[in-house]
Amino acid sequence: MKRPNQIALIYSKVIGINHSLSFYLLKIRGLQGGDDSRIEKITCNWPNKLIIGHQCNIENGVDFRILNPLNESSYIKLGNKVFIGHACEFVCNEKIIIGNNCLIASKTTINNTRHEYKVTANINTQPIISEAIILEDDVSIGTSCVILQGVTIGTGSIVAAGSVVNKSIPANEVWAGVPAHFIKKRT
Repeated sequence: MKRPNQIALIYSKVIGINHSLSFYLLKIRGLQGGDDSRIEKITCNWPNKLIIGHQCNIENGVDFRILNPLNESSYIKLGNKVFIGHACEFVCNEKIIIGNNCLIASKTTINNTRHEYKVTANINTQPIISEAIILEDDVSIGTSCVILQGVTIGTGSIVAAGSVVNKSIPANEVWAGVPAHFIKKRT
């Protein structure tokens, strides 16, 4: 296999500087923590509502979206040594807490909001309902999963790729499917 040429190496360094600048601008806007983390190009509309732990790795295209920045319980907190794959989306109107040593694969959506759907009013005028989402320590989420409002995923649990999690998962279990259901205990 050929070694990268000089242009590829220079390009890689320029991209690294761009990521550092982007992270620095988010810090100026209020992002908390993450000093020893590797953070690529991410978006966050309210960085003062994002707390990043130590030694995290956040890849390109991750979107942290805070819907109500004036709500004190509306924030996203990542523990230490968290990995978030590219193109993940966090939609937060109530707290989203990710524990230590968690892995969240690419294209996963974590959304803690939904609309009511009563027939007595138009759908676009329905109130928003929000419930916290908590991933405890040592949780693994496969690629392209959806984690919905009110869910707690217990320590050491695994969610298989493509699953939709709409109810809480106990510790040390493997879940999969749409909607996600129990597969087996983790041994």
